[in-house]
Amino acid sequence: MKKKGWFCISLSISLLCGCAEPKVLDRLGMITTVGYDLGKNGSILGTLVELKIDPNAPKDVVIVESQSLTIRGIITNANKKTSRRLTSGQLRVIIYGEDMLKKGKTKIAQTLTSDPIISDMTFLAMTDGKARDLLHLKLEHIPDIGIHIFRFMEQNTKAKMMPSSTMQEVLHDHFTVGKEPVMPIININEKEGILFSGVAIFKGAKLVGKINTEQSFYLALINDKYKSGSKDVLIKSDSPKLKEGNERSHKTVAALDSIQSRSDIKLINRDKPEFDIDIKLSARLLEITSSIDIGNPQNMKLIETEIEKSTKKDIEKLIAYCQSKNSDVFGLGDTYRSAVRHSNLTDEKWYKIYKNAKVNIKVDFSVKRTGLNE
Repeated sequence: MKKKGWFCISLSISLLCGCAEPKVLDRLGMITTVGYDLGKNGSILGTLVELKIDPNAPKDVVIVESQSLTIRGIITNANKKTSRRLTSGQLRVIIYGEDMLKKGKTKIAQTLTSDPIISDMTFLAMTDGKARDLLHLKLEHIPDIGIHIFRFMEQNTKAKMMPSSTMQEVLHDHFTVGKEPVMPIININEKEGILFSGVAIFKGAKLVGKINTEQSFYLALINDKYKSGSKDVLIKSDSPKLKEGNERSHKTVAALDSIQSRSDIKLINRDKPEFDIDIKLSARLLEITSSIDIGNPQNMKLIETEIEKSTKKDIEKLIAYCQSKNSDVFGLGDTYRSAVRHSNLTDEKWYKIYKNAKVNIKVDFSVKRTGLNE
């Protein structure tokens, strides 16, 4: 198995600074966030958010840009533009421009070493446009764009609103046969500053597709174990009972919180790969945009059944889309490799198998308790 590409940046970022020399804090520029875009003539454009530690500095945060064919070169050139030596000891987020990931850049691969000063909990993310534009965003309520993005990703990851994409997690999935990583997509919002707008999916080192924020919830149901979380679920049902009271929107939406889930993936046919994905899901029903009497046990059973059906359909659509892109973000190949002894599975072999694999979805949903009815 041999994978190359932009993922190596995540390890070669360790070249940003050395740790052998003593450092005087007020002479350092702490890099909190770095962005990478395609530069001119095959180079990489690096945008670095520098946090100054000097209390006498007129500005706490400075944006430094430089171009080079290598990550080391980006830092070397950036140091020529600042009075403080740049260090990555406080690096929290790496942002990739979409153009970088579409190209699946391989020229930037460096020696796979790690610097203990770099945290493997550094977040990785993508932006639909240029990482440079995102990091140059200036709004009054965002004095430090680097720290703002980090806290944004940290709290949304903890709340299960976006997939966790630390360097450790992304590289683990990238180098696992039969599993592709994902990255949250963060874009500019003129009013709020930034927003989570979807998830990037990969085949090898290349970006091959995107899923929206709604689909990211169903991806999490398969890949993660929910212990908490909230979600508005659109119930696609023709039931007259659920349509009552929906004259204006003609849609039935259930507001869920305290979501708990677990999933189980099993290979049931190794000759013609077929998988069963069993998802058990429970939540508190806060409200529903219908006049249905949720105090009636039969009506509650109807709601549970319709949510199961809607969830199953949405998961099936998500899997079909990812198969069309040949991106196994669910780790079905890893399950296959573990179940079939001496399979000698490689990424290339799995790509040929995965797109035609059959996946059966079963969803078991139950309401733990209810809140108020709209």
